[in-house]
Amino acid sequence: MVSVVWGTHALPVYWELLGQAGSSDLTTQQRLLKTALSLFKSYPVLVLGDREFHSPKLAAWLDKRGVFFALRQKKALHFQTDSEGDYRVLRDLGFQPGQSRFYQGILCNKGDGLGPFNLAVYWKRKYRQKGPKEPWYILSNLPTLARTLAVYRCRWGIEQFFKDCKTGGYHLENAKVNDSRFLALVLLIALAYSWATMYGQQMKHLGVEQYAGRIQEHHDKTPRQSDFSLGLYGHRWIYAMELWADWARHLIALKPHKHRYFQRGFYALSLMQQAL
Repeated sequence: MVSVVWGTHALPVYWELLGQAGSSDLTTQQRLLKTALSLFKSYPVLVLGDREFHSPKLAAWLDKRGVFFALRQKKALHFQTDSEGDYRVLRDLGFQPGQSRFYQGILCNKGDGLGPFNLAVYWKRKYRQKGPKEPWYILSNLPTLARTLAVYRCRWGIEQFFKDCKTGGYHLENAKVNDSRFLALVLLIALAYSWATMYGQQMKHLGVEQYAGRIQEHHDKTPRQSDFSLGLYGHRWIYAMELWADWARHLIALKPHKHRYFQRGFYALSLMQQAL
């Protein structure tokens, strides 16, 4: 699947159903990206990929088309820092937590000499003896370490999207259907997810999330709901108030001293309706 990072989330753009289990090959990745890139030919594009999209051949293919990229590499990558030096392997460099490095103008794949590219290495520092088990190795054509790390962190939006599809709302993996129905289901999810995410962002723009976002603690200013879940929550609130309006008015009438707080709720509800 190819998705476009949208704020803190990602919206699905194009997908294919693979005919086998496991990772996709280079040909499949190129075909998938070629179709998606044609949709954004009027815009500058940067492709983010995890270790499934680690091939330097894919990086060379993107670079030839003038596309920026940040592709996470496996630790078995062979690279050369200058034309006369020996090829080195990432896992043999001995990086430790808290270290970072930026190699410029490297060549990849011993025998192929693909490049020149840049390689960012970053291992997050441990905190209270906890941290990632290995560093990020990111192959890119971006000019600096800071920019490469900044754009790669945007991949979290893609992870959040898949989490929402699997356990955060749609439970896609529990669907036991054939291929054609599965693709139809993915299409429905893509439309619904995109609508809910953009609706949640509009609610945030109107300032409703501080009231309706269910903050965890009184002193916690960060809502625990994503744009997607906030959009779903707002829709449920509107539907519930339409369904139980008479009962709500009767209950409100029993507590006239709370009238000011109820007015806040009605005002938030009006903003939610305005965002639709």
